[in-house]
Amino acid sequence: MSSRPVIMLLPYESCSGLELFGIRFAADLLGRGIPALVAAPDATLIAEQCHSRKIPRHTFPVIQKYEPWSLPACINMLRKHQPAAVVAFRSQLMYPLHLARLLTGIHTPIFMFYRIGAGNYMRKDPLHRRLFGHLSAVVPNADHVANKIRQYWAIDPDKVVCIKSGVDTCRYRPDKLRRAALRSELGISEKDFLIGSSGRIHPEKGSEILLETLFDDSGPARDRKDVHLLYIGREYQPGYIDKLKAVAESIGAASRFHVLPFRNDVEAVYSALDLFAFAVTSHETYAYVALEAMASGVPVLVPHTGGMKEMFADEVEGWFFEHRNQGSLREVLNKILHTESRRIKEMGDQARQKIVKTASWDKMMNQYLQLFRKCKIHGI
Repeated sequence: MSSRPVIMLLPYESCSGLELFGIRFAADLLGRGIPALVAAPDATLIAEQCHSRKIPRHTFPVIQKYEPWSLPACINMLRKHQPAAVVAFRSQLMYPLHLARLLTGIHTPIFMFYRIGAGNYMRKDPLHRRLFGHLSAVVPNADHVANKIRQYWAIDPDKVVCIKSGVDTCRYRPDKLRRAALRSELGISEKDFLIGSSGRIHPEKGSEILLETLFDDSGPARDRKDVHLLYIGREYQPGYIDKLKAVAESIGAASRFHVLPFRNDVEAVYSALDLFAFAVTSHETYAYVALEAMASGVPVLVPHTGGMKEMFADEVEGWFFEHRNQGSLREVLNKILHTESRRIKEMGDQARQKIVKTASWDKMMNQYLQLFRKCKIHGI
């Protein structure tokens, strides 16, 4: 087997769902005996995750957009590792990667796992025609995005390969012991109705909107002392969680609003939930955190937009509301809080069954490996 690694290029300071996916992907390849490493900056959460999971890491600077140092960094990476393939996650990295290939003569296959963005930008100019012509494949995780890319990008349609996100259904699963332990940690009972949301705590993720819609003067949980809201994750800037707590205090929900920091065992949190809610206002293409909740036997509430429309059937495994419509969110939350607990549990069970059947991590990885083999990646 080739010793040339597959490099997951993650030159970011954050460690959100996208970065965690790349880290987990590298770990999976290593577990299969396929050389892999993560290219990421020092002294970051990604570096910490690589260290704790024993994933080899190549030091790469932080890249926000088109910084000039991205080119020498790409050249150094290609020369040092002679990789079997490089996987990038954001389109701006195509430019230095392609130029580095030309300058070094190291024609490493490049894949773009397009997991952020909706593919809406027109990219049919001569530069992008050349760039896309040298990509081995673009891999979105939603049909909605794949169709947009084929429409707006100058790329061979056969190079656009949609692979839906997968979840580790052994790690993310219903668990009564986890449920009891987390609820005890929060100081709430089994009879209380716990709504949760995970990931970056940020205005674009709907953090304030969900809190206010649930508990303000017109909120469906305003007078429901048994309804609690839990956020787990990192605040996007210092002081934002304190701001949310002040909002909760102002609307009389301080004792029912809980925040937990980022933790590696987030699966223990999902088990404690009765509903996962995601009130994101940005154009989210797919909600991996919602898949994790579904695998954990929790029905979900997400906006009916982008690739999220493909995740489940409305009122079967979860509920949809109209994107960026607080009135619609309020209406659906009210409907959920008036739904029998037995029915909510049934929907959670159906959500779990759907993920096991259609979106397991192993099923997803087999599709990626099949794509790598089709593209003749060395060592796979």
